[in-house]
Amino acid sequence: MHPHRSLVALGAALLTVLLAALLVVLAGPSTALAEKRKGHQPVGDKRKRPNVVMIMSDDQDFRSMWAMPQTRELIGSTGTTFQHEAVTLPLCCPSRATFLTGQYPHNNGIQWNAAPGGGYYKLDGSETLPVWLQRAGYRTVHIGKYLNEYGEKDPTEVPQGWSEWYGGVDPTTYDYYNYTLNHDGKLRTYGESPRDYSTDVIGRIASHQIKKSSQGNKPFFLNVAPIAPHTVAAGNGATKEGTPAVPAPRDADVFANTPLPPWPNFNEADLSDKPALLPYFPKPLGADAIDSLTDHYDGRMGAVLGIDDLVARVEDSLHQAHVARNTVVIYTSDNGWILGEHRLSDTDTTNRRAGGVKFLPYEASSRVPLMISGPGFPAGRKVKSPTVNADLTSTILDVADAKPGLPQDGISLRGVAQHPKRTADRGVLTEAFANPRLVPPYKSIHTKRYRWDQTEVGFTGLIDLKLDPWELQSVHDDPRYTEVKKALQAGLAQLRDCAGASCRDVRVDPPEPTGKPLDPH
Repeated sequence: MHPHRSLVALGAALLTVLLAALLVVLAGPSTALAEKRKGHQPVGDKRKRPNVVMIMSDDQDFRSMWAMPQTRELIGSTGTTFQHEAVTLPLCCPSRATFLTGQYPHNNGIQWNAAPGGGYYKLDGSETLPVWLQRAGYRTVHIGKYLNEYGEKDPTEVPQGWSEWYGGVDPTTYDYYNYTLNHDGKLRTYGESPRDYSTDVIGRIASHQIKKSSQGNKPFFLNVAPIAPHTVAAGNGATKEGTPAVPAPRDADVFANTPLPPWPNFNEADLSDKPALLPYFPKPLGADAIDSLTDHYDGRMGAVLGIDDLVARVEDSLHQAHVARNTVVIYTSDNGWILGEHRLSDTDTTNRRAGGVKFLPYEASSRVPLMISGPGFPAGRKVKSPTVNADLTSTILDVADAKPGLPQDGISLRGVAQHPKRTADRGVLTEAFANPRLVPPYKSIHTKRYRWDQTEVGFTGLIDLKLDPWELQSVHDDPRYTEVKKALQAGLAQLRDCAGASCRDVRVDPPEPTGKPLDPH
């Protein structure tokens, strides 16, 4: 067994005895590749602008990163980890549309996964990040998942802005085998052999494209988008959640029969502070729901091991091509996934058993991993101030010295990585809109310490993440937080309809809570 698999398998076992967190401390350097980057971050090759590799997983919650030691070593320890990365809307298509446009959903108009509220065909592809990078002289390559519904009208279509295209064709995108990729206008359907496992196929294509791109005279942008750890939802085109994610054959047993971690907010006993949830989840989760969620957890955690190998393969390819020192590598996800926290689960699934939930503002859904290594991102730095996925677009444009064709709602994280205190009081927005699932639309502001949620029907929620990281008790009615609430309300008022510059510099600096605590009786 690979040494990383041994380490992760040990972690899976320790989960059963409440010691999983110990692995984060015990995990050691994974390969010599990390040492090649570590401590040797150049300011960039003056003869050539940096290459950029974006690796975006699908539905990965930020807490699962403990099971990816190679990624944490190769990108996290050699670069900068952004510890509070929020997404503009915790749903696949809107989040990815934010990355392609650099805009909040209320500005780019992509507010759901499918038509009429969103989907591939609603986004104007003539002004997106790859188009801007091509204009700036970059070679652009996409591999894997794109936007929901891509390929449903014309599976051979190649979207604007891509020099080479290996896009997953919906609805087959949402399977780990028997899926179709559009290879620059020619369709290729993969089979059921271990070699056809989708994450590994995407990794092999990425490795080939790094070698090919590095031989040219242009800098390159490589967008790598595995579907892991998304559910298997090809049968319904990801209009609802599917069956559990599928690990690579080599990882099938690592998390098999592993119980759910003992999260303090799992199957939360008291939802009285969350009246918006109580009507939908009046009773705690039953045994069958917990069994189903456990199956999802085991599949998801096994699937992220394949992504960890993909990251290592990408890093190895960059070194083999002698371009690693002049390449910015970004690792993140489009949104998280709630798996029983606060009693939340979804039974509108293909097998009618409990599945996970996204779309909501809770941390497991709206907060995702983010690590960036390469020129301009100090090794080993951890940034606590809030960031948002609209920042990724501005960051890549900054690295590439490229001009956007749309107003940008985010800021470059290169400056944040170098001077994190300058954005310590920043506020960023998560939002949701009217939808076919009848989830109440909301606007939320994230700061370094707080998250304030406001729905259109008037419900508010205030979480003090410093004192309550598991979101067990909303303090929106606690008199100690009156002035905190005012400051957050003012910040949210600036963000809710912001555009461009007005989104980028929203500062919120609430005072410390003061006074007597709320009497629970």
